Amino acid sequence: MTGEPPVLVAEGLRVVRDGRTVVAADRLELRRGEVHVLLGRNGAGKSTLLRALDGLEPAAGRLVFEGREVRSAADRRALRRRTAAVFQRPYLLDASVVDNVATGLRLRGVARREARRRAAAALDRLGVAHLAGRRATRLSGGEAPRVSLARALAVEPAVLFLDEPLASLDPPARRGLLEDLRDVLGDAGAAVLWVTHDRDEALAVADTVSFLDGGAVSQTGPALEVFTHPRTTALAEFLGLDAYLEGVVEEAPDGQTLLRLPGGPVLLCGEAPPGPAVACLPPEDVVLLAAPPPAHGASLRNVVWGKVKAVGAVGRLLRVVVAVDGLEVSALVTPAAFEDLGLAVGRRVAAAFKASAVHPIPRPGGRRP
Repeated sequence: MTGEPPVLVAEGLRVVRDGRTVVAADRLELRRGEVHVLLGRNGAGKSTLLRALDGLEPAAGRLVFEGREVRSAADRRALRRRTAAVFQRPYLLDASVVDNVATGLRLRGVARREARRRAAAALDRLGVAHLAGRRATRLSGGEAPRVSLARALAVEPAVLFLDEPLASLDPPARRGLLEDLRDVLGDAGAAVLWVTHDRDEALAVADTVSFLDGGAVSQTGPALEVFTHPRTTALAEFLGLDAYLEGVVEEAPDGQTLLRLPGGPVLLCGEAPPGPAVACLPPEDVVLLAAPPPAHGASLRNVVWGKVKAVGAVGRLLRVVVAVDGLEVSALVTPAAFEDLGLAVGRRVAAAFKASAVHPIPRPGGRRP
């Protein structure tokens, strides 16, 4: 898809309120078949930027949709007819589920019978076809978001805007919908803008990530590049200074779950389905050792050797970065522990951590960030 021109381009976009710029983006591109995540803390301006890109929020700058600049009110209406949005709250009508999903199609002039046929197909894709005849007011908290997503996908949008689509769900429902959405969005082929404050969610779905801080986009790039090479302190702090390890999850003959990293290193990890994954390794779960732990009875199942690459202060602790076979693992230690271990840049040291500390995030289809 990367060889195709972007579906939507924003240049110099600024949302100004009471003389103050509340959101700024120098350039953003949304491409067909790709998920672009707007990531940042609550209040960073993600939802405001989404509305500006959808023509719902007045903004200065240049917006180009399918090669044509959006200038007039008529242009904005044309843009919105080719897009669809899903918000944290489903905003469903007091009508049947199938009529809710058909609403966008009917507003676009599609005949009732054809609209209901397409609505039924969209419900089937989201796994809720059995709810077609139910009143929307009787849907559960896990069903309503799926119906809202079906309504958006039924119109076959060129751009799909998702504003915290999983935020209202409990963990099991969130995991289930996330797995289904990855397949559904891949089949839909739309350009997707996904707003979230959840870093694991972003890694699971994103091709591209833009990080917003204080209303400004401070970094944009491929997902794993943004996560592993933050350009600002704000992004590094938001990410929690984790290590992100790209590899392939495998099941060992004894039933243990393994993460095979590029170049051959293999780690024991938390449970995850086999296939490509990016694993998070929080620095607070990494222990530095001058010698390997005892072979028997040790809970630190992963031990990798490397050299201290960098040391920096994080509050009252020290962040020690250990370079291991082209990878980097971080640990947080006290200054006293740093001295006791005799650590210094260039010194050889073991980084040890439990299998449960390695959290694989599936990247289905071998799709690299």
